[in-house]
Amino acid sequence: MTQEQSGRVIPLQNEMAEMLFAATQEVFTSMLGSEIEQVPAPEAERSTPFDGVLSLIGLAGALIGNGALVCSEEAARDLSSRLLCSEFSHVDEEVLDAVGEITNMIVGGFKNLLEARVGRLQMSIPSVICGKNICTRDSKADVVVSVRCAFAGGEFGLTVRLAAARE
Repeated sequence: MTQEQSGRVIPLQNEMAEMLFAATQEVFTSMLGSEIEQVPAPEAERSTPFDGVLSLIGLAGALIGNGALVCSEEAARDLSSRLLCSEFSHVDEEVLDAVGEITNMIVGGFKNLLEARVGRLQMSIPSVICGKNICTRDSKADVVVSVRCAFAGGEFGLTVRLAAARE
């Protein structure tokens, strides 16, 4: 099942949500030694400002857009501790780099699954922000897929926004 946008075939949201969760689960079990479960996302989550960490990676090719990981500072420190086998008392450059790398692995795994359906995609390097009152907005995306996950160190959200590339 697919939808067509500007002559390109884009998998439906539920298929992409499954791909995104599968890529996330792979990273958590193989790289972070942790199990995750999918949890319901609060309805107002997309537009509600939050305090924490936001990591973004651009995607380009037949589809354009980005993948994002959002979490609290506490969850970011726990994720970084799992990846780097070191404890972190505050969010510093190492934590931001680790969250960027985790996002890179998850979005990269998702990209690999998606490429079989839409063709070759390229990724940008991660941009990671830590702050207060951060708010994101969905631009002109044809498809927005969000997955909320819980692990022993907290919860985090993943969102992929995609649109058909203009020729």
